[in-house]
Amino acid sequence: MKKFSLSLFILILFSALVFFIGWTQFKVKAENVGVVISKTSGVDENPVENGKFSWHWQFLLPTNASLNVFSIKPVNVSKVITGELPSGSLYTSIFSSQDDFSYRFNFSLSLTISPEAVVNLVKLNRITDSQDLQEYLERAADSLAQLSADYFLKKASENPDFRPESVRREDLLRNIRIYEEFPELELSVFALTDSKIPDYELYRKIRTQTLPKAVEDDIKDDIKDNIKDNVERGVENENS
Repeated sequence: MKKFSLSLFILILFSALVFFIGWTQFKVKAENVGVVISKTSGVDENPVENGKFSWHWQFLLPTNASLNVFSIKPVNVSKVITGELPSGSLYTSIFSSQDDFSYRFNFSLSLTISPEAVVNLVKLNRITDSQDLQEYLERAADSLAQLSADYFLKKASENPDFRPESVRREDLLRNIRIYEEFPELELSVFALTDSKIPDYELYRKIRTQTLPKAVEDDIKDDIKDNIKDNVERGVENENS
């Protein structure tokens, strides 16, 4: 009887040890998600979340598996896009215009991604740790702000009565197609908090005026620089 009791105790102890080794959920805190990566199974498709039971046999094999933990706490950022229309400052100085043809857009954003999306990004080798995820969300915020500013400027150039504040968030996101580049993105806050639009009608009127040749040369250089900046920005977006 004592021998049986000892054997039962050892069996229970061994079972508890096996369970504890494979139990992964307790290793993940709130607002975090874990991704199990093992030599035998690769990236596990099921995220490890706090409060949801999770057990992985892969951890029973020594050095076979690891648990990568990512913070999915929403990233709160403010983005400011500024600039001026091509040769805007030159036109302002020559014609003493009240409008300096500059623009400014202030955005407030709060963004994150789902636990399932974290697993997908790991499988695609786009992120390996929380720092990578933070940089991914920062790039998404940068793209959101820049694409939105470009859209507002395009609309303002087409309609002098256009006001950025009148655009609904759903319509803006659909038009800038942010989810084509960042399909995993989850936006809880995306707001335009302040803006300044250049006077396109005055800008076009001034551009029809006859200018000294030296000024025309400066304007051509400004246009070339503007085109170069746009091309470089496009390349950066493709590489990010």
